[in-house]
Amino acid sequence: MPDLSSRQYVIVHGYTANPDAHWFPWLKKQLELSGATVRVPALPSSQAPEPDAWAETLNTLLPHLNNQTFLIGHSLGCVTLLRHLMSRPKGETVGGYVLVSGFDQHLQTLPQLDAFTDSPLNYEDLQSRSAFRASVFSDNDGIVDPGLSRTLAASLHTTTLDVPGGGHFLGREGYEQFPELLELLKQA
Repeated sequence: MPDLSSRQYVIVHGYTANPDAHWFPWLKKQLELSGATVRVPALPSSQAPEPDAWAETLNTLLPHLNNQTFLIGHSLGCVTLLRHLMSRPKGETVGGYVLVSGFDQHLQTLPQLDAFTDSPLNYEDLQSRSAFRASVFSDNDGIVDPGLSRTLAASLHTTTLDVPGGGHFLGREGYEQFPELLELLKQA
């Protein structure tokens, strides 16, 4: 793995999740073993999330971004980190971002999350924020329609990684570890 000692990774969890869920602790440990600084913030009220509260948490945690900052989002964490990027001053960029089961449109099965996707993203701005952009999705995601993840990936012109049978990449689906994601991050 390349020297990551100057890199800062932030993993942004999704709806009903927390820093100790799914593959987050494993990925944090793997990146830290390579010398990186890794944070997995606990976003407030993940059982009943509010976009403004999540945005405020990221603003407090990441008041400045630079080319050593890498953002990794899962599910609702993807649109949250993208909005954070858009909120930063023009010209402020990151080393990269990865969207796992990302979406930026309403989910028919989870209307309680509509406030996160009510206003459109500025895809052109988000493309300008980083040269390394990647999307990871599965063909059998039962929570976020894979078509929504593919549409977001196409809109942002990201590299894509389609993991057959990966579901929503949850711990209960066998995703306590996520080596494919680690390999993808090594390419950044």
